[in-house]
Amino acid sequence: MRTFIFFISLVFTTSLFAQDSLVKKYPEVYGLRIGTDLIKASRNVWDKNYKGFEINADYRYNKDWYIAAEAGFEDRYKKDDQLTYTTSGMFLKVGVEKNLHKNWLNMNNMIYVGARYGLSLHNQTLHSYRINTGSGYFNEEIQHPELKSTGLSAHWLELGFGMKVEIVDNLFLGINARFTALLSQKQPEGFENLYYPGFGQKYSGSIGAGFGYTISYLIPLKKKYNPIKVQQKR
Repeated sequence: MRTFIFFISLVFTTSLFAQDSLVKKYPEVYGLRIGTDLIKASRNVWDKNYKGFEINADYRYNKDWYIAAEAGFEDRYKKDDQLTYTTSGMFLKVGVEKNLHKNWLNMNNMIYVGARYGLSLHNQTLHSYRINTGSGYFNEEIQHPELKSTGLSAHWLELGFGMKVEIVDNLFLGINARFTALLSQKQPEGFENLYYPGFGQKYSGSIGAGFGYTISYLIPLKKKYNPIKVQQKR
């Protein structure tokens, strides 16, 4: 009798342990996410001095790391008190992103940090500039050289962070901020680059900064089933 009771107790305890250690497999989606920058897209409407677009994409390499890239075109006319110029050209950025967010089951949101190598190929036209011919403001003279420089380029590194949130199945809205450091450039003679497609406005030294809003769609290509321990109620 005691042997029978011991056997029943052992089976019951084993059953509880098995429930506590139950392992289930849930799919994690791997695919190509393609989108665009909403600021650049909308700026074509409200800024008459700007034309441009950006296509961005990322591919999930493993659980936490993504390969990412952006490519596009910008044509920007700028006028201020001292000079007027136009910058026009293409850009490409390639890099990686690491997702720091631990999703709940069946979710694909991202909070990430990332890095990029950037390249722009552009032209620049200096329309006008002021020169001081004396000691007063009214002694300034405006020159209109219409000086066009072609075959210009810039190379930079970019660090950024942001998030991408799935609002409906496979459709994501994102926000990001980035800090850029110029590595090298080819400048026009007698003038300097003040704006680089993809880099943005150059500020003090060789440093730049910017932010963006994105919308993107995930094209699912495969699923990986990772085992997850599920706590069961006794």
